[in-house]
Amino acid sequence: MVDDSGLDNDTPSPPAYSNEAVFDDDIYGELILLGFNGQTENRATSKRYLTKKVLKRRDVANGIKKCTVHNVASTDNKIIKDKSRHTVSFHSDHNKSVVIEYAQDSTKDMFQIGRASDEQIDFTVIDTWMFLPEHSDAAVPSRPQVDLLEKGDRTSTISRFACRILIDRENSNKAYLYAAGFDAHHNISINQKSLKWTKSNGEVDGLTTNGVLILHPNKDDLLDDTVDKPMYKWREVSINGDVYEPRVTRSSSAKGVYVPEWTNMLQDGTLIDLCGATILWRTADGLERSPKMRELEMALDRLNAGRPQCPVNLNTLVIPKKRNGRQVNRRQPYVYLQCGHVQGKHEWGIHNNSGQRGGKCPICLVESERIVQLSMGMESSFHLDSGVLDHAFNPCGHMASKQTVLYWSRIPLPQGTCRYDPVCPFCYQLLATERPFVRLIFQDNCFDDDTIRFSNEA
Repeated sequence: MVDDSGLDNDTPSPPAYSNEAVFDDDIYGELILLGFNGQTENRATSKRYLTKKVLKRRDVANGIKKCTVHNVASTDNKIIKDKSRHTVSFHSDHNKSVVIEYAQDSTKDMFQIGRASDEQIDFTVIDTWMFLPEHSDAAVPSRPQVDLLEKGDRTSTISRFACRILIDRENSNKAYLYAAGFDAHHNISINQKSLKWTKSNGEVDGLTTNGVLILHPNKDDLLDDTVDKPMYKWREVSINGDVYEPRVTRSSSAKGVYVPEWTNMLQDGTLIDLCGATILWRTADGLERSPKMRELEMALDRLNAGRPQCPVNLNTLVIPKKRNGRQVNRRQPYVYLQCGHVQGKHEWGIHNNSGQRGGKCPICLVESERIVQLSMGMESSFHLDSGVLDHAFNPCGHMASKQTVLYWSRIPLPQGTCRYDPVCPFCYQLLATERPFVRLIFQDNCFDDDTIRFSNEA
């Protein structure tokens, strides 16, 4: 984690994540998919897919390291088909192939991520859009559903064997990301049309079709509070683990500029994007230092214990852990996203434009295009602290601390092939451009100044 000493209250610190699991010496860390708000699994068609994966030290090491380079004819596939060997084969259009053979490395463990459900894939990941909004608690429907993939109207952009991670068995902080994973024959095959090149030292390298992007926490960017500057920068990882500037588009035939000062070694809080799903890496040490889920629940309990009131219905509001969009509950709080006033559900000044609930706030008379339910951001790994839950993402209404919403609103996540936009990490909804989050204003001062600020101001 980056040292945040000397930062003022408006400068976001690196994530202070949390997890309820008791981590021992055999646990390296955890991979968490963005967009599922604490759920451990989701169902797509007849299959269940995990949204989190704990990486543990294997009983028998399965790490690998480069050992031999073969120049062979493309028709000679004996080495490639030999399951006792791990190979990366680069095929050219001259009926020649460069095959890099890997030997066993007893000092490392290897884990693979991809869309395939094959045995050698440790974390099967499919496109986030397949689950949203039907299979999440996202507030604003904006994504297609899983039946589009079944009908063939949309195809996945995640590779079947997307990437692999090698972790030192004695030092879990030495975890390295590489593009592409090995298939059932222990081979990575780079075809003639794929982007590949020969380096100055004669070594061959390449990129996968849609690429594997990586984002590290960066102290220099963190200390620079320039409003219009992205907080962090994405890079692309090659098959050999080198780091490059992202291509103009994800599948471009021209690689980006080599960035030798960047490393493919994962840090606590590193993000990995597979062009369809984004994964957060949390180290075991980072999780141990972080606030636990029970601390976030206590923060929510303190807020509810203050008995915030709806100024229209004159009843007590209760903020839930999960959003319930099917039942009308007068105690469910809603927020006017323009002004931040929190109230119960009522019809005073309410209108529906294009299917969106909006209206004039009865407290300050400011018009809001959206009025959305408030709910807790339940994935503790995305919270920076367990402090006051006095802000919410716009437009979804997931609650978190000021540090948390400020942090995530400054990280542009890849959207498709060439766009980068901030999202709510809990539901993966795109954040509003001009106002990505809002400060919450509850009515009636039931708290002291050290907990949360309530307001009776018009």
